Amino acid sequence: MLEEEECAPGERIYSEGEAPDHFYMLRQGRLELVRSDRPVEILEAPRAFGMMDALIDRPRTTSALAASAVQLLRIRSDAWMELLEDSFELARTSVLALARATAALEERLWARGIPPGMPLPPALDGSGGLDIVQRVAVLMHTPAFHGVGVQPVSDLAAAAEELKFAAGEHLFDRGSGDRVFVIVDGHVEAERKDPRVTWRGGPGQIVCESVCLGALGSSWEARAITEVRALSFGVDDWFDVLQENFEMVRATLATFAQKRERLLAA
Repeated sequence: MLEEEECAPGERIYSEGEAPDHFYMLRQGRLELVRSDRPVEILEAPRAFGMMDALIDRPRTTSALAASAVQLLRIRSDAWMELLEDSFELARTSVLALARATAALEERLWARGIPPGMPLPPALDGSGGLDIVQRVAVLMHTPAFHGVGVQPVSDLAAAAEELKFAAGEHLFDRGSGDRVFVIVDGHVEAERKDPRVTWRGGPGQIVCESVCLGALGSSWEARAITEVRALSFGVDDWFDVLQENFEMVRATLATFAQKRERLLAA
């Protein structure tokens, strides 16, 4: 399914405004991503590129130009998505890779003192426990699950625990980054020591955002600043639901692709 392609320096690989028909792997060489004749990013081998527009379902927003002699492998975007649907291990690897790339950009911004965005949470009754409809409402208002669909979010809501933490109590310690915490009420501070980075968030946010997926999360710890109520589920629970719902895989990849793009522009 892979096609080999070679380009000379200065040759155009694809153009801004074209349909994102192919996904590329840069095997050797260096290329530039250009928007309206303005350099955006320089890529060096080995590197995958050209899939973000297909994930978001829009025309190319950049042109790709060979900055040196390059060797490429390319595959049709629809064939790549079929591969992901047929192989969950490949889909899982793709989600984790994009989540980690996004998390690295998030950490860079937090280190510069740029706070994460604050989504608006749904209005909930603060007394008693959350029923399944309220849990679904919380998750549906969380940016990571926008566009996912009601059924997979309901499955995830059913797997979640509702937890409460007193002010100063730890949600998790370093080395235990295998769970996701969605804040319902209250505010949380998380910290990474080496290098020192701080995250603070409130209702409607996932603690540490994209960092919660994969190995990056194990270097963080989080504590409640105020009394906190949260929905918590395992990273494996998230991937179990992804495995049963390929449309959720597509939506998750699109969400991370859009977020990565916003972070690169910040």
